[in-house]
Amino acid sequence: MDHRLLLFLSANRLHAQLMEGDRIASQQEFDNSHEGRQGFAAFLQPVKSPAYLLADLIEEDFRQETIPHLSGRSQSALLQRKFDQYYRGTPFHLATLLQRQKTGRRDDEMLFSALTNPALITPWVDIMQAHKIPLAGIYSVPQVSASLVKDHASDHLLLISWEKSAGLRQSYFNKRSLQVSRLTPVHAASPFHETVAKELGRTCQYLKSLSLLPDGQNLDVCIMGHGDDIAGLQGNLPQEAGMRYEFASLDEVAMRLKINCRFADSDASQIFMRELVAKPPKTHYAKAAHTHHFGLWRLRNALNRLSGAVLVGSLLWGAANVMLNNGNATAVDSLNIQTQRALLETRQITQEVNGAFHGARASAGDMKAGVTIMRKLDRYAPNPQAILKPISAVLDHFPQINLDNIDWRINATGSDTNDAAAVTGQIPVTENTATANTATTITLRANLHGFASDYRAALAYLDRFQRELSATGYRVTIVDKPLDIGSGGSIAGRRETQEKTLDFSLRLVRETPA
Repeated sequence: MDHRLLLFLSANRLHAQLMEGDRIASQQEFDNSHEGRQGFAAFLQPVKSPAYLLADLIEEDFRQETIPHLSGRSQSALLQRKFDQYYRGTPFHLATLLQRQKTGRRDDEMLFSALTNPALITPWVDIMQAHKIPLAGIYSVPQVSASLVKDHASDHLLLISWEKSAGLRQSYFNKRSLQVSRLTPVHAASPFHETVAKELGRTCQYLKSLSLLPDGQNLDVCIMGHGDDIAGLQGNLPQEAGMRYEFASLDEVAMRLKINCRFADSDASQIFMRELVAKPPKTHYAKAAHTHHFGLWRLRNALNRLSGAVLVGSLLWGAANVMLNNGNATAVDSLNIQTQRALLETRQITQEVNGAFHGARASAGDMKAGVTIMRKLDRYAPNPQAILKPISAVLDHFPQINLDNIDWRINATGSDTNDAAAVTGQIPVTENTATANTATTITLRANLHGFASDYRAALAYLDRFQRELSATGYRVTIVDKPLDIGSGGSIAGRRETQEKTLDFSLRLVRETPA
């Protein structure tokens, strides 16, 4: 069964719920205090499932800007300068491409956003990292809202929802692309319809002041809520020209999204959390260091699936051979004759030695050859999990190394021949292979991050990584260096980009004697 940990973060508390499929197995809320964080740490003790953190905070900023159309490292450098300009005080920032202009230089229209108060987020993330929880990402309610309106017909849409622990969320979309979003705390004693009516007028003025809503343009307002609250809203909303209202009952939205949930009020947090797991946005606020354990979790799952696929493939291959042999009547008859002859010779030998080999069914030479063949079969069909598990354990100690690609090859290198026989599904059984060694060759392609311009520290970090890999029994050689530090090398033109990542590749070789 699919297990997930869903987290909903507001300014004052964190809501956590463990999911088993589409059912809530357990849930708990934690105050933003020392005692609350201690309780959250205790809650995580038995948890091994991947986690999704959804934030609904006032401190989420949005800025639109047009920048030159670039790609690759030049684009990354430009975006980083914008982040340093707008959001230097927080690591939780994001750049989203809205559209590319169709005229002139065809620049990019970008939406820069950030969670500007990291003190509300960092303590909870630190606790998850301490417990090695695989965090898939840090998302916000406006991000997840985009999937709810992707099929809406309106080009100018204001989506209004209410989250009990956060407040009233209003997100404006222009042609299904998020432009801006506002969160207003709601007093517990304020009726839902009064709060919506009051804040709706302010939001319309705010959109006009930013020139996001053109003069004379109709604004479609979609309000999500409980059926009783929707009934109270009708007739109490501002009746202004150019404003059109539609209402979405939470029960109807849940049914359309196939969410198994009942709603007692207008709290839409369950809608956003379930939609996040079903359709997670491609980008989020978390950085590589925050999602390190999630990458390892995915790698372990991939290895387990690969092992299962190898096992199934082996069974199918064996079944195909059995069916092929059953279909070859001549070969079966020949084997039966040889079997009867071997049994007869065995009985004669057993009688001649007067019981010295009582119970034996084959000669010593045949038994030796059989054992040799079985050992070769084991050597040429290694378990991928056994090959890669030590490497995964070493990577777990080096969070500043991101693994891009891994491949391996297993060869038989014989001392009696100059050719290396790669394992391709057919194992040669000859006199020469009896003295062959098995060589496992693994190629790692990865990158270093988080060293800024401290290349000496980066190279020392990579050197320690190589030494730990060597300690697992592999002979490690570097194929591509992250920096050319030779006398003819130059790093003058790479300073800006290598402050982000340093690519390298290693070759690991282990020989197993025959």
